[in-house]
Amino acid sequence: MSATNIFEPKQKRSQDTQRKLLSALHLCLKNKFFEHISVKEIADNAGVSVGTFYRRFKDKESLLPLLYQDFGTDLANWVTELEQMQFDHLQQALETLATETHQFLVSRRSIFRTLHLNSRLHSALLTTDTQVDRKDIYRRLANIIVQFESEISVKSRQESAEVVVFMMITTLLDKVLYPSLTPAIASDLSAQDFAKELPKLALPYLQN
Repeated sequence: MSATNIFEPKQKRSQDTQRKLLSALHLCLKNKFFEHISVKEIADNAGVSVGTFYRRFKDKESLLPLLYQDFGTDLANWVTELEQMQFDHLQQALETLATETHQFLVSRRSIFRTLHLNSRLHSALLTTDTQVDRKDIYRRLANIIVQFESEISVKSRQESAEVVVFMMITTLLDKVLYPSLTPAIASDLSAQDFAKELPKLALPYLQN
């Protein structure tokens, strides 16, 4: 996959077809991993012919930039919902962040796995979303923690909050996406129980 730009059809009919194909991919990902999904399955679920698919896309991998951009919007909306939550103290914020991150990953497991693997195989995918800045997403998550600055005693609050966000996302990503593989097997806890333990590690780190 070498293309880095998302093709935006000008005609409404083509736009509708593209949206149908992307929605069909989302539907297929609920039951299968991306590598097990055929173009015919995507076309059938979209209600179009295979020929119609190939008139718009070279292969199913050509849908990945659209999926990445679509997920970016979903991710931004999720963070906005977290920002609107009210927390009484730092521990509650950390516990909620860990729990909500776990639930978000689980609810979109196949999409996460697809993008996680393919962005490493095809780094150009990471430049295809011009709407959502992933780094800003992580910064916003860290800011949810930093707002409790009176409870944080480390000198670099922002930097430490970003470390906590990184730890939560990367460890839960492994536990949710690859529970039977290393390094997830280092802990016998389920992903859900593991999420409950993370705030216990993060709180003393921030209050060191």
